[in-house]
Amino acid sequence: MFIQRCRDQLHIVLAMSPIGDAFRSRLRKFPSLVNCCTIDWFQSWPEDALEAVAQKFLEETDMTDEERRSCIDICKYFHVSTQQVSKRFLAELDRHNYVTPTSYLELINTFKTLLEKRRSALLSAKTRYEVGLEKLENAASQVGKMQKTLESLQPQLVEMDKKVDETLVIVEKEKTEAVRQEQIVRVDEEKANEQKAQADQIKAECDLELEAAMPAFKKATEALNTISKPFRFVLSFFFETIYLHRT
Repeated sequence: MFIQRCRDQLHIVLAMSPIGDAFRSRLRKFPSLVNCCTIDWFQSWPEDALEAVAQKFLEETDMTDEERRSCIDICKYFHVSTQQVSKRFLAELDRHNYVTPTSYLELINTFKTLLEKRRSALLSAKTRYEVGLEKLENAASQVGKMQKTLESLQPQLVEMDKKVDETLVIVEKEKTEAVRQEQIVRVDEEKANEQKAQADQIKAECDLELEAAMPAFKKATEALNTISKPFRFVLSFFFETIYLHRT
């Protein structure tokens, strides 16, 4: 019967908030809202209604009964205290501050949204913390395995150190020997250079003597040409032997 009466008689329902200048401006622009409409002014909710509404909105929120009871009391206290402060604000400054049931519902929804955000942030931080702990445990396990491997390889490392020390001693000896051989070679090289210098000096003196003797040799050769062939051969052999002996 109620639904049928609504279908027959109800035409339009406008729900407007009296807060701010928008409602007064609409009334001035559209006077029919006052003249041709039946205005129902909803009174503020009593405390038991506030408590019941908060209980209904928070019943699906994941929390303990004690926490839910505290949240309901806090929401109710915020709304009621705001109404009292609004009355004092009107009495002292002659200005209205409307505290409607809608603002109470917005308060509860805002609380639920903030609670969900904080829980998501804490859950994310917890997940990161657990993942970090797991990685640290894995790292500690890997470090332990590496430590055991190092301990097992320690004798081999000691043996390798000994071999390296022995090799270094041998290399040092070979290096010292190489330096000594290099010094000997350097001394021999200096001696060889001195002997080469002496040989070059002797060769230069021989070249000078040979150059001085060449005119006489040429004259002897020319004189040899005038002698008979057998005697020329003997003289030629004699001078060549002398030349070879000088060089």
